[in-house]
Amino acid sequence: MPPTSLNDIYKAIGTLSAQVDGLRRDIDASERRAGAENREADEKRAQVHRRMDDLITEVGDIKTDIATITEQVKDSKTVTDDVKKWKAMGIGALGVVGIGGTALGVSLASYFEWLAKLFHR
Repeated sequence: MPPTSLNDIYKAIGTLSAQVDGLRRDIDASERRAGAENREADEKRAQVHRRMDDLITEVGDIKTDIATITEQVKDSKTVTDDVKKWKAMGIGALGVVGIGGTALGVSLASYFEWLAKLFHR
């Protein structure tokens, strides 16, 4: 129903003004809350980014460590292969010396037996 008198119009304008003022206060309060929430969200995002940067740095360090260890293992494998080769050569040499020693022992025993037979006659 439209206002009929000037007083009703002033009253309606006053009510509208009060409502606009209330809306303005609500909007300001909402913006303050949103600003605080945005700052908190920005801080949390910054924390997440810092953590991600730290993780990226740690992963890079781990990759470097793995590369270093891989090189060391390659060097160790070379040394281990050399030691195995030396061991095989040593066992072979011991075998040759053992066979030679046995042959020499048998030869000496045969010689002494021959000498003993020679002098025993």
